[in-house]
Amino acid sequence: MLTSNLDRTNFPKLKIAVSDCLRGTECRYNGGHAQDDFINHDLAPYAQFLPFCPEAPVLGTPRETIRLVNIDGNIRVRGTKSENDVTEGIQNYNHKMIPKLLEQGVDGAIVKSRSPTCGMERIKIYRPTGEWYGSQDKMGQGLFTAELQQQAPQLAVEEEGRLQDAWLRENFVMRVFTAARWREFLASNPTVHDFQVFHRDHKYLFLSKSEPIYREMGPIVAQAAPDNLSVQLARYEENLHALLACRSTRGMVINVLDHIYGYFKKQLLEDEKEHYRETLEEFREGIVPLIAVIKVLQQFLKHYGSDYLSTQVFLNPYPADLALRSKVTAYR
Repeated sequence: MLTSNLDRTNFPKLKIAVSDCLRGTECRYNGGHAQDDFINHDLAPYAQFLPFCPEAPVLGTPRETIRLVNIDGNIRVRGTKSENDVTEGIQNYNHKMIPKLLEQGVDGAIVKSRSPTCGMERIKIYRPTGEWYGSQDKMGQGLFTAELQQQAPQLAVEEEGRLQDAWLRENFVMRVFTAARWREFLASNPTVHDFQVFHRDHKYLFLSKSEPIYREMGPIVAQAAPDNLSVQLARYEENLHALLACRSTRGMVINVLDHIYGYFKKQLLEDEKEHYRETLEEFREGIVPLIAVIKVLQQFLKHYGSDYLSTQVFLNPYPADLALRSKVTAYR
């Protein structure tokens, strides 16, 4: 029987690239910062932060504000008052910093919203005249974030503003913790047996993301052998990142919960079954958060036992004190 090396009380140390102003560094255009509580209070105990700032090292602090400008189809970075073109300096920073971050094996990145260098989406691209006409002019990404996602399309990237959304926050944190587990797994010089255990322990987490991709990953593990392990791991990793990019829905999670419930169905008393069904229905209707259902299943696991379920990462995918499953809005 497969055994697991997974410690239920330990989580991998995240490696998170982060816009330096979000850490509280006074590097913004006005000499201020944009300290973010989720990053610095919630994630900080579990993460090594790798800060970056495409603007301060190039333009200094404080500095003139900058904006993206469409010049004959080319996106340039210009000062809003002086109209000085600072594109080359920003690009040189990006070309140096992004490879450094990726070489350190970052699991994800949190970028500053509405920034012409770090913004992930909805960044205004102005006309050479300095005008912007809403729907007539396109919007894009900050130069740094666009380059980062081009070089590492598999990387989890979010803005601090979007992470105020409980659903996006839960999916991002699930993604980076799973990516970190995979990073540490690869660094452990795994055997075929270890590969099988990793896949087994993540079954229900993966099913909560994408059943079709999960079904493609099984044969990759089954075909693994000592002489082709590196090839199979690379194939698996490609599928893994595609799967983690999928966002869990309420329906997909309910399907997983019912699968787990099925392990106990024949042993449960009728009132235990009814309690589960009522709690699940309240989760389906958005009355109670997911953690309420998880606690019911964990009580079943504690009372009736299951070696298989005891190592399933889905039941404990990240530190409980992040309280991501305690909000009814964390699933849609």
